Amino acid sequence: MLVRECLRSEPVTVPPECSVREAADIMEARGVGALLVVSGDELLGIVTDRDIVIRAVARDLPSTSPVRDVMTAHPKTIQGSVDILEALWALQGDRARRLPVLEDGDLAGILTVDDLLVALVLEFNAAVAPIAKEVIAPDIGS
Repeated sequence: MLVRECLRSEPVTVPPECSVREAADIMEARGVGALLVVSGDELLGIVTDRDIVIRAVARDLPSTSPVRDVMTAHPKTIQGSVDILEALWALQGDRARRLPVLEDGDLAGILTVDDLLVALVLEFNAAVAPIAKEVIAPDIGS
């Protein structure tokens, strides 16, 4: 299975000048836990709900502070055309929970650990189901 097949929604982006408060409001309204920070077509960073809590709220930054002050700059990205196992290794190697996904240089979405887990379970089920059927209910009449 390819990374692009795991994406569930379009990427939600904000400019680096977006305030922490506005970012939190967008996350709530869109039901996401991360936003891609972009300037034009350039990916500058990613800001997560955790970044807002740890890097803004816990440090008493004003809610008007720009997301560029709390984002993770220059995040590792992955191509939508690669296998999900490569994404798993990338997430493990960086101890990350999210990876921005690119398609021909354009932002395609964010792959989350949860997305990856669901994809891996589906892949495992597809591989094991035929074997399980034979073990659980072999054709006795053959």
